[in-house]
Amino acid sequence: MMSFIFKFWLTTCSLVLTLTVYLVKSNILINELAKHITLDFSKWWFFVIPMIADLPKWVSFVGYFSIVVCCTLVALWLTRFLSRETISSEEIVSIEPANDTFLPSYLGYFFVALSINDLSTFVYVFGLIFIFVFFSKISYFNPVFLLFNLKFFYVVNSSGTKLVLITKKELKEPSNVVFDDLRRINNYTFISKEK
Repeated sequence: MMSFIFKFWLTTCSLVLTLTVYLVKSNILINELAKHITLDFSKWWFFVIPMIADLPKWVSFVGYFSIVVCCTLVALWLTRFLSRETISSEEIVSIEPANDTFLPSYLGYFFVALSINDLSTFVYVFGLIFIFVFFSKISYFNPVFLLFNLKFFYVVNSSGTKLVLITKKELKEPSNVVFDDLRRINNYTFISKEK
């Protein structure tokens, strides 16, 4: 069950940046959202909404990006609840960087967000992309991981299976690689909890 929750959250985190691109492109800013909030939630909204209403655009941009970073931090925190795995150097046949492989696909999501003009179409397309990413075997790439010094690597094991490994380590030679504290995202994707 925890693996399902984590995969759902990780998929959400990997795509929420696309949502923020759409919001910025559509000029849907925090102060615009505040105007649509009904005032009957609690009395403190009466004080907050006037303060939010006159915010400059850049505050929305920073706010949206902060939400993306917070989602990613929660995802990294949730990894502690995933099942533990170990990979020894004898099991690893080859290692290759995967950041450059995932980034063009991810940038494609940005172009989709920039080309859609209405919210209902965006929700439909975003939902389809979410489903495909969620059910894919290895597509949990989140470019915000790069800000936390996490890198993506393809690791081929001795049985010929290509795995995705997310780690802070700089991997070069298979003979020097040992992972004693991996967490399993799915059967093909692992994240390292080691420093």
